[in-house]
Formats: sequence, C-alpha cells, structure tokens
Amino acid sequence: MAERPRADLPATPLTWQRTDTVGTELVFPRGAQPGGSAIVAGSRAYMLNWRAELAATSEVTALHVTAQGDGWSRELWLDRADGAWACRVEQAGDAGDLPAAGAEQLDTIDPAALPHLSDSPIFVSWTIRKLGLTVKSGPVTVPVVRVRVPSLAVVPGTVTYHLVSPNRLRVTGAGPAATFELDDAGTVVYQAGHLRLAR
Repeated sequence: MAERPRADLPATPLTWQRTDTVGTELVFPRGAQPGGSAIVAGSRAYMLNWRAELAATSEVTALHVTAQGDGWSRELWLDRADGAWACRVEQAGDAGDLPAAGAEQLDTIDPAALPHLSDSPIFVSWTIRKLGLTVKSGPVTVPVVRVRVPSLAVVPGTVTYHLVSPNRLRVTGAGPAATFELDDAGTVVYQAGHLRLAR
C-alpha cells in the first residue's frame, strides 16, 4: 500500500514539555525564520533562545542560539556560506564544568551536514522532510552538526534515521539511540522518558 503524503507541519506555536525534568520549549515554526525558547530546571537551570533560517526544502541553513544560566551566558552563530560551515561564539561569566562552546575543528564538519539543536524536536521534523523519509526508504545515514545544550558545543557526527512506521522514527548514531512518536504531519508528539507535545 502506498504511503500517504505527509500533511504540512503546523504554522501555529508548538509547546513541548520535558518529562525527565521540569522544562518547556515553545516554538514559533512559521515562515523562513522560525524560532523558539526553552526554560529547563534542575541542578544547572538555564534559559535558551534560538532562531533558524529555513530553506523551502526544510533545510536549516543558519542557526543563532543564546543560553543563559546562573552567572553565565553564551551566544552562538552557525551558518553555511561558500560551501563550508562558519561558527562564532561569545560568552561571559563562569559556566563551571560545561564543555566549551563552539566547534574545536570547523574543517571536520561536512559541508552537507544537517544542523540539529539538541532537545528541540522541531529539528527532527525538519530532517524528516528534508530527507523525504518514508517507511520504504529504510534507514538513511547522513552527516549532522549537533549543537548541544546548554553548553552550545558544536559536535559533528553521523546519524541514521529510520522511519519504522508512518508514526515512529528511530534515530541512531551520534549520541544515544532515540525513538520518536510522530503525528501524521511528522511532528514529534512523544519521546519516552524525555518529552511530549503539549500543543
């Protein structure tokens, strides 16, 4: 049986609640410059704001992220120009043992890498659309560049995306394996032990 084309992703605000800690992310996905904000509690509480530049293909071409905690702040700009990724960082205060922000070696980042902001599920939905994932396509392995939070460390890697059913995505590779439950548009609605969509 042929798979149905996915519905359009929502243009209205989306809210995800963390289930592993106290935290919420609010995303405004409309247009070519979507953005979001998150507040996460815990032993290292932080606030996060981001804005992306999104191509018509659902590919993120630039990302600006700010993170702020108790006595420290960091800001990151990541964008692709002239066939390579560029990264700039500003930081203030003492963030303790957080990894350094930015990329240690920019030349190790594949120019075709797909950016992904950790713990922000809208980036998963954009990747599904960018890659044109279907159940029939099976596992698809691509280079990625992950921005970890709250450190804003930029880490290149390789990730395999496998749409095991129209509403379930398996992700393996850089970082722990994860399974995401999706709605018919490809919006992440649930990740066991981590987050759920609250709309």
